[in-house]
Amino acid sequence: TEVDWDRLAAEHEDFNQRFNVLRTEPDSPLRSWGSSEWATFHREMQTAALSQFLHGEQGALACTGLITATVPWIDAKYYAATQVMDEARHVEVFARYLQEKTDGAYPINPALDSLLRSIIADGRWDVTYLGMQIMVEGLALAAFGFLHMLTSEPLLKQLLRYVMSDEARHVAFGVLSLQEFYAGLTQAELRDRQEFAYEAATRLRQRFMGDDVFERLGANPTHVHAFLDRHDDPANKTFQMMLFAKIVPNCKKLGLLDAGDGWLRDRFTDLGIIQFEDWADTTQEQDAFDLAIG
Repeated sequence: TEVDWDRLAAEHEDFNQRFNVLRTEPDSPLRSWGSSEWATFHREMQTAALSQFLHGEQGALACTGLITATVPWIDAKYYAATQVMDEARHVEVFARYLQEKTDGAYPINPALDSLLRSIIADGRWDVTYLGMQIMVEGLALAAFGFLHMLTSEPLLKQLLRYVMSDEARHVAFGVLSLQEFYAGLTQAELRDRQEFAYEAATRLRQRFMGDDVFERLGANPTHVHAFLDRHDDPANKTFQMMLFAKIVPNCKKLGLLDAGDGWLRDRFTDLGIIQFEDWADTTQEQDAFDLAIG
């Protein structure tokens, strides 16, 4: 079926409210853009977001294959093997959507690329779980939910619905798998995991900033972000913080927030995301994602 891109552009404007200051301030580097350029921007930002979903799923496919080989428990190996099939299906469906419904995928975001390489290079099974199941897929689950709520495009809505159901199960299994293991780690070992989670969080904040879109449309991303840094838009802060609505309670469930001297709590406070600590973790809300989403 054909996609009504004009309608999707209008819907995706809500997803891009964090950039509204670029339209309203007289010193904006995009002050020359009119309604046509902004409509193109919203369409391209949707394609860019879906592209990052695709690249995250490609990373998840590689990581779950690694987990299958390295996790020490046979039941966890069985589960990881089923997740490999899930991730392969997700890669295929996002790739097909981008190929058939858009002008093609954007390349992987450098921050996501760097994080995925760090996760894979580390080699420890629990860090692969932490990096992929808790951090990367936790943030993706929040972003999937946001886009699922906004879009009325039937195919995309159904696609996201099925992927969210799988991902919630993956994240919940990651939490349950790590919770008992982390209870037996030393303070030094926990600090190492805390530092990894914080570094992952700082990189993931850059995942949906749209540098490639600005560049494709003739804008200088450096100038755009310098302008955004000078104009403290509450919508941008809210969007960035909401992406961590799944990560923070899951880290608390794992005992990482307050391990030792509460090092990770302090860092998440500095990032402005600690307020999500008492939101439901994914093990509590997994059933809500189980294809009951409209």
